[in-house]
Amino acid sequence: MSESLPYVNGYGGIPKLFAAIKSASVPPKFTQDYMSTILDLKSSSFRAMIPLLKKLGFIDQANVPTQAYKEYRDDALSRSVMARRVREAYSPLFAAHEYAQKLEKNQLESKIKSVTGAGDNDANLYAIVGTFKELANLATWEDAELPAKGDQAPPPPGGKTESEPGRKGHAVFKEGQLGLSYTINLNLPATTEIEVFNAIFKSLRENLLREK
Repeated sequence: MSESLPYVNGYGGIPKLFAAIKSASVPPKFTQDYMSTILDLKSSSFRAMIPLLKKLGFIDQANVPTQAYKEYRDDALSRSVMARRVREAYSPLFAAHEYAQKLEKNQLESKIKSVTGAGDNDANLYAIVGTFKELANLATWEDAELPAKGDQAPPPPGGKTESEPGRKGHAVFKEGQLGLSYTINLNLPATTEIEVFNAIFKSLRENLLREK
């Protein structure tokens, strides 16, 4: 094959593997003994999962779980983490088709053949397809690396708003003009001296609340 893509023959066990990774604590090393005793994955087909985890970047070459492994265990992060790891591990495939995860099975087979040089009778071809599909099903692909919607509001028509450091502001529109209003948070000192508070509010009035 001209390009090597990750695969295991027992790809049907991939969802079970990653479900077990979520439920168990992070081991010092991810070994076959850990899989069989702690994760209760005793079938010999799971032995090939260790090299797969290495290729995906979930464990390093010494079988130590990586940051990606730890982040995957968080339900809020797992699907986007998987998307990033699959994109990297199958980068030749994504270079050939940007949305490889959306391809139908026959289209995916054709694309993998063109990337790897595999023939129609190559048994590894179907293992690659099956492995990729199982991993892709555990990922979220749409906007996986973009800020959540609502984190950034678009600028208003005809201009943009900016707030000064330490202030939270929003635009107030009136016919023919644009105004800004601010919410200012003060952390007052722990004191009973009224002169201190008078000085603070006098400065606030003169420097921030004064009409310009």
